[in-house]
Amino acid sequence: MPYGFYQRGIYYREDWFKEAGIEAPSSWQDIYDAGAAITDSDSSRYGYSFRGGQNGYIYADTVMWSYIGADKLDDGRAGYFLKDGDGTTIFTLPEAKEALAFYKQMFDDTCPTDSLAWGFSEMVQGFIGGTTAMLIQDPEVIATCASDMADDEWDLAPYPVGPSGDAIFPNGFAGWGMTSSCENPDETADFLLYLSNAENNTYFAKNYSTIPIHNTAFENDSFFTEGAFAMYKVMLEDSDTYHHASAPQMYEAFSTYITQVDPMYQKYLTGEITADEMLKWLDDFWTEAYETEGKLW
Repeated sequence: MPYGFYQRGIYYREDWFKEAGIEAPSSWQDIYDAGAAITDSDSSRYGYSFRGGQNGYIYADTVMWSYIGADKLDDGRAGYFLKDGDGTTIFTLPEAKEALAFYKQMFDDTCPTDSLAWGFSEMVQGFIGGTTAMLIQDPEVIATCASDMADDEWDLAPYPVGPSGDAIFPNGFAGWGMTSSCENPDETADFLLYLSNAENNTYFAKNYSTIPIHNTAFENDSFFTEGAFAMYKVMLEDSDTYHHASAPQMYEAFSTYITQVDPMYQKYLTGEITADEMLKWLDDFWTEAYETEGKLW
């Protein structure tokens, strides 16, 4: 049972943007342009907190999807397959190659070199520590920014759109559960339902910095409609622009994929392999998974 959702947005240094006369970013191109303008490696100031380490592939996915568009995906739960392709992957499209070129250019021109190995902690620290101007992350970072930064130093904008006009990203969540060996299942279930009612979940989400599971939270508590959280309401109300997708996690092959994909992207970003070789690896992997396991969505 979900207790909160983790949708990402663009954290940006509002003070740096004002200093440079740059508007808040709303697209991937905005992120690149602002990042390139702000980057000064001699001063150890960079445009964007890149994630090239564990789970960095998710960011490459979202850039690709934003170039391709939601209308071409067969199902957001299996975001690597085309709608009318009978197992054909998105990695066969010219837009995927364009997206990969942009992704590498963004890394080369706006990011610290060592961010090739950054994970969650490093990319967040890069932002709050004053190394990077932008960060794409979940709402839990709102609490970190509020604690470690001045109010006028940062702000949060909706997820960036791409050339397709769409912003496409995972809708993560965490939640409560009960094991089959629970000694008091009725009492446990009642307690979890109590925690999950509208009033208590709204309180929990507000203090734990997650998106609440009840729509009424946005109506009943101004915390979610003012300040940093307000942009989530903007995204929720514009389903024509903001879409959810993820890698095909229902495949057994996915457990192998997540051990291999980030090192492959690192090879691409360092020039060890070309964009064509990267796309071929991705296409070969998921074509084989589809042929072996079939359509699972």
